Amino acid sequence: MSERISVRVPATSANLGCAFDCAALALGLYLDLHVTSRSDGTVSVGYQGVDPERITVDKNNLVVRTISSTLESWGRKRGFDLEIDNQIPVGVGLGSSAAAIVGALAACHWLADRPLSDEELVSLAGRLEGHPDNVAAAWHGGFTVTVQHEGGTLACSCPVPDSVRLVLVIPDYALPTEKARQVLPAQYSRGDAIHNLQRAVMLAAQFFSGRARFHPAFFADCWHQPYRANLIPGLSEVLSLSHPDLRGICLSGAGPSILALTGYDAPAVGEVIRQTLAGHGVNAQARILAADNEGAKGWCPPCSAETASGV
Repeated sequence: MSERISVRVPATSANLGCAFDCAALALGLYLDLHVTSRSDGTVSVGYQGVDPERITVDKNNLVVRTISSTLESWGRKRGFDLEIDNQIPVGVGLGSSAAAIVGALAACHWLADRPLSDEELVSLAGRLEGHPDNVAAAWHGGFTVTVQHEGGTLACSCPVPDSVRLVLVIPDYALPTEKARQVLPAQYSRGDAIHNLQRAVMLAAQFFSGRARFHPAFFADCWHQPYRANLIPGLSEVLSLSHPDLRGICLSGAGPSILALTGYDAPAVGEVIRQTLAGHGVNAQARILAADNEGAKGWCPPCSAETASGV
């Protein structure tokens, strides 16, 4: 085992409108973790990157807690120095906690010299995160769909074509996922369920076909975005925007960030969204991104039993 390991994990955008809690995209923003093993049991943390005021640098840090508790459960408790270099905004619907958990588990593989299968890592990460969509996409990359089954998580992913450009509009405030989930109803009507199921199936079919012929109607949602609109000024208006190059638009995860899928005119779409939010008193930054088709699995091999065995 080398003295130091580096792990890279992409940001993720979950739900994609209709595919609530079952699909996500990996994005070209990254969390980089650098871990050095220590023999004295001490843990130290250093942080650089976005939103430092939202990050703890002690034993309560999410990466530290995940590494420490996981190693202890495996009977392999040990110390380590952790350096965090983070591009993923925190608390805005871009899978920052999922990235932290996936990166921590990949580091645990190295610290404990214990290979993890894809299913084992994603299932464990999903249990720690509370839902599997972000963690699966963070690990596999691309467009990833998930199914929870018998206490575990099954995932399937495909690359996102280069022709699909992603516009991410990030407001200057955070929205805790717990708060965004509290406004959701306990039950949905059959009509709403059919509405979302039809679109989720169509969306997945387009991604996995490789054609990526999207239409804004594929992203329309009845399950979470209407209920979260009261928490996110301007969301309803943004979701109803029309532009010749707009192929799809949705809330990113629990929000408040907005994700749009476009073709050639991505900057113009981003500016329309940004100005719409500004009309509701929200300052936001628009970024043009590519999808990440590597995932943490591809950025830091060998991190899994499949990779180690050549599967």
